[in-house]
Amino acid sequence: MVKTRITVFNGPKDLDIREVELPPLGPRQVLIKIKACALCTWEQRFYKGTAPESYPFCGGHEASGIVAALGPEALCDAQVGDAVALAIMTRCGVCHYCRRGMDNFCENDDGGGLPGLPWGPGGLSDYVIAEDYQVYKATSDQDFAHLALSEPVACVSRSVTRPDLAFGDSVLVQGAGIMGLLHVRLLQKRGVRILVSEPDARRRQEALELGADAAYDPFDADFAARIRAHTDGRGLNAAFFTAGGGAAIEQALPLLAKRGWLCLYGSVHPKGPISVDPNLIHYSELVLTGTFSHTKRSFQQAVAMISQGQVDLSPFISERVPFPEVTYAFERAISPETYRVVVTF
Repeated sequence: MVKTRITVFNGPKDLDIREVELPPLGPRQVLIKIKACALCTWEQRFYKGTAPESYPFCGGHEASGIVAALGPEALCDAQVGDAVALAIMTRCGVCHYCRRGMDNFCENDDGGGLPGLPWGPGGLSDYVIAEDYQVYKATSDQDFAHLALSEPVACVSRSVTRPDLAFGDSVLVQGAGIMGLLHVRLLQKRGVRILVSEPDARRRQEALELGADAAYDPFDADFAARIRAHTDGRGLNAAFFTAGGGAAIEQALPLLAKRGWLCLYGSVHPKGPISVDPNLIHYSELVLTGTFSHTKRSFQQAVAMISQGQVDLSPFISERVPFPEVTYAFERAISPETYRVVVTF
């Protein structure tokens, strides 16, 4: 038996670190010694009490670590001692959507968890038990805090490859939080002109430093005119919504060019309807779409990019906090001053 400390969310701002014994490894399971776990906005909502899901909850799904043991039939290329990133969300491989290559909609994803413990991915712990398909081998010299960001990079890579973009096209990224800035980073690889919409002046400047070509306040009266000036009046080839609520979505639609795309990467909280002119979509042949979570393919691509040094993630890690100081870590994570706070083990 392996003993581990695990973080349990009992309620808003009520975290409990428990010591538990993990069950024996199944034949195709892998024991991972966690080295880093980033605090995603999903876990932040549990901490603040705004998540719609139930307590108690074992949080932590942006995680990386080292293989500590392998089940006798585990089918992964990582061996004991190897650095790995974890895609802890369930991908059963046999449901309707998994078999159609849409494993981000896996019908058997119950949020994870082990027998006798609250539900949840459980990455905020010393050790986790993962299924073999959830383990992605990385290079041995990898910064584990960077590797923990494989999951958001995998999600963003799906978003930026969704529209049919050509070199020289113009795109808008709405929001310059970590997800918006990751869009900026990955869109640079697509050879497009990147405009950013962000009300906070400090974050607009950081977007420019990370490679955006221009950044504007969406509340400025001349915002739409500035966007159109960058596109010879034709509009944007794509817009990527990462933050700003329904008002930002409504603002972006009229700024799209013919056959332009609006990709809803972010969710809206609280949820509510938006106003859409159907004739605008009809006459301009616009595409309004969304992207949700990662797939096995996008996760593999993310780990490869990070391992090969193709994407610099250091600007997105605002602070590293040692376990078990998770309460302090969450207080820092929910601050508007930070991007990703990473708990280290």
